[in-house]
Amino acid sequence: MPPVVVAGDGAVGTAVAVALSSSGTEVILAGPPGTPETHRTFVTDGFLRRSAMLVHTGIDAVTSASTVVSALKAFDISSAVPLIERICNGGVISLSNGMDLEKQWGNLAVRVNYGVLSMGFRKLSPSTVSTTAGVVFCEKGGVPADVFSSSGIPVEEVDNIDEVRWAKWYANSIINPIGALAGLANNRIVSAGLRPLVKSLSRELSQIMPSGEALARGNSILEWLLENSSNRCSMLQDLEKGSPTEISFLTGLCEKKLQGRCPTASVLVSLIRSRQFKAQ
Repeated sequence: MPPVVVAGDGAVGTAVAVALSSSGTEVILAGPPGTPETHRTFVTDGFLRRSAMLVHTGIDAVTSASTVVSALKAFDISSAVPLIERICNGGVISLSNGMDLEKQWGNLAVRVNYGVLSMGFRKLSPSTVSTTAGVVFCEKGGVPADVFSSSGIPVEEVDNIDEVRWAKWYANSIINPIGALAGLANNRIVSAGLRPLVKSLSRELSQIMPSGEALARGNSILEWLLENSSNRCSMLQDLEKGSPTEISFLTGLCEKKLQGRCPTASVLVSLIRSRQFKAQ
């Protein structure tokens, strides 16, 4: 049987590959095209304590996959689609942040199943990832629930994964730009006096939430992160590395849909983009 291929060798992809491999599944960790092939031990620390010997190579060097688990940044999906389409014999599981991702997946969209991670991830070294507590949300009876069932990452099955995706989008779209610009871990945002900014942004984002249930779940996730998560959000980590961020697929989506009726979101999006421009 072909291996499971985890596409994306950042903090999330590395940790997911280690978790899936620990159940005895053959896993390949696939980085960008041209990544040199190595065989080495990868380690996850913190909430998820695992280690695994993995093949790490470029996605262009992979020949086949039973399932592709995408831990790609949203802006990298479209360029990876032809490579994933070539190697994947089964389904695709997308763990990427953001909404409107169906457009990025193009022809593959009908084969994509979504999972939502509530864990925090941070690379400590090229082969070590720190993790904070959370689960992977999967639709009941779907492919993601089966793939992650023995991974060591707790699985929470839900009836409507799109509701959870919107809820995570809402929380991420608040936590990420504020935490990134302030340089703060999630659980220090409120104590730093930024609750008014959180409230202002949440009022704007709530206008495009698809349902009251999704909004309520989003607020629950947001408050848990603000109170309990010591994770430094992915956008803060990206800015610190001088890397692109997913702002267009998070808070930027609100700006796109409301077109001038979300001043707080617009300012934060502009500030994040200016930081990205400065890093170029």
